[in-house]
Amino acid sequence: MSKLAQPRARSVVHARIGREAYEILESFAGHRGCSLTQALKDLLQELRQREIEDTASSRLDSIARSLMALQEQAARHATRIEAVVAVMRSIESGQTEREAQILQNLAGGIGISQLTYAHLLAMIEVSSRASEIATSAQGKIRALRGEA
Repeated sequence: MSKLAQPRARSVVHARIGREAYEILESFAGHRGCSLTQALKDLLQELRQREIEDTASSRLDSIARSLMALQEQAARHATRIEAVVAVMRSIESGQTEREAQILQNLAGGIGISQLTYAHLLAMIEVSSRASEIATSAQGKIRALRGEA
């Protein structure tokens, strides 16, 4: 740029951005050791970088909120799973108790059957048809075993 064009360019910039902004730009260019044009380019690049960072920051915040929501949802699911496991354990415990009760009832039924058998056996032994009843019973037992 020619020596004559330089003051004109400065006055145009000064007129466009104002005296205070021009002084700040001039000070910035002086600290960096570059021209006003380069200082403007650097400032615009920094501004663009800040905008990118702000955009990325808001996106990161959004992602962080989403991750927190997912983590809370996972915790709720874990709580539900724990509740289901507790219910299943309760059912299993109840099932074990019922099975024990069934076995106890079966044992009682077998005991009653044994007593009834012993009583019937005693009655048959005193009966006049004892040998006929014993032969019939042995035939039925063979048939049940598949021996007949």
